[in-house]
Amino acid sequence: MNVCGKALPPKAATLLGANSVLLVLCVPFMLSVHSAIGYSLVPAGQFAETLVRLAVIGLFCQMVFYYSDLYNLQIARDVREQTWRILRANGIVMLALATAFWVFPYLSPGRDALLGLPVASCVVLLLSRHFAIARRRTVVALVGSESSCEALQESIRQYPEWNLQVRSTYRSSELQTLAVPGPFDRIIVCADAHLDRGGLERLTQVKMRGVRIGSAAQFYEEAGGRVQLDEVNPEWFVFSSGFENSRRKLFLKRCFDLCTASVLFVLALPLMLLAAAAIAIEGDGPLFYSQDRVGLHGKVFRIHKFRTMIPAPAGAAAQWTMAQDKRITPVGRLMRTFRIDELPQLVNVLSGNMSMVGPRPEQPHYCDLLAKEIPFYHERHTVPPGLTGWAQVRYMYGASIEQSRRKLEFDLFYVKNLSIWLDLAIAFETLKVVVVGQGAK
Repeated sequence: MNVCGKALPPKAATLLGANSVLLVLCVPFMLSVHSAIGYSLVPAGQFAETLVRLAVIGLFCQMVFYYSDLYNLQIARDVREQTWRILRANGIVMLALATAFWVFPYLSPGRDALLGLPVASCVVLLLSRHFAIARRRTVVALVGSESSCEALQESIRQYPEWNLQVRSTYRSSELQTLAVPGPFDRIIVCADAHLDRGGLERLTQVKMRGVRIGSAAQFYEEAGGRVQLDEVNPEWFVFSSGFENSRRKLFLKRCFDLCTASVLFVLALPLMLLAAAAIAIEGDGPLFYSQDRVGLHGKVFRIHKFRTMIPAPAGAAAQWTMAQDKRITPVGRLMRTFRIDELPQLVNVLSGNMSMVGPRPEQPHYCDLLAKEIPFYHERHTVPPGLTGWAQVRYMYGASIEQSRRKLEFDLFYVKNLSIWLDLAIAFETLKVVVVGQGAK
């Protein structure tokens, strides 16, 4: 199942769908009926009004539960951690609702409904997670070279929520020994398997018996949300699904950028004034930092940020920002933690040089360097660069060629699956990153 362009494990997708139906529709309906029973005559309009208010509260609960990582099946398998997160999430919900209805008491759906909400939420969360955790693991066979199969096995261990168990590995020449029907639910084939006619015929026989067969590139996309560069080639870019960035998609994306950036600029203006005042008080340089970056189709533009570092000496060579970089000022470190330094780039979004969501733009010097070392690097420039992106919410800051290679894998996934829904999903993930200060440099 795909949610906002991202594949979810089947059990996680079922869990998300079931909880959405129960908490946004079923539980509000039951609580509304319970509240109406206490009164002899309840007008239909009042009943519907209570139901709508509880449905909105249920949707708010879902957002809190999402930001509490309650749809991560790795957490669901840890009973203690899961229970703590459920109680904490419900506590946040009740505190927020108590504050909102104290300020706006006329919006309250009623005391009985509010008291029943945390109990019903806990029951739904605990029972649904009990049924979501599969008791039987999916048995998998891998086909490819020894190094590719080892790398794939390591990745499978990193994604236990997919509930896969590797039973055997095969080389292309060994496929004739594969039993038909075999003891496997799924077979994953690496790009370097180099299947001959006999191997293809055996895999066809196995597939006709109901065994799912897919490529390693497909697994990396589904489980990790990235395009594994070792598993793709130019033909894959030409013939795989996705990479269909039509004019309609780009037009919708531009409309989303203009609306979102305009609203955020107005809302963030007081915060930007405070940030500018803090930088001015701290001294040590100008308020803003401007730099050339590579944008859509390789076009170079000027990016604007609040200055967070001590100005470099004239003629100094460019260098990546490292963890605990001594060049970062105290005010700059705080701004980087919560991404305040990025707010002036809203001007770049409004002017059309950037988008709200997309691959982060790099300096021309680094682009030339990385393009020589990393295949398909320039494909990230086929969509507008973004204020935030899939790589920013899924991976750490890239401060080396190898880390930049991994970031490119996430950027290519975004380019392949570009949609307004994926942009919205990344926006929600970015909000989560900003609130807790994750991944900052």
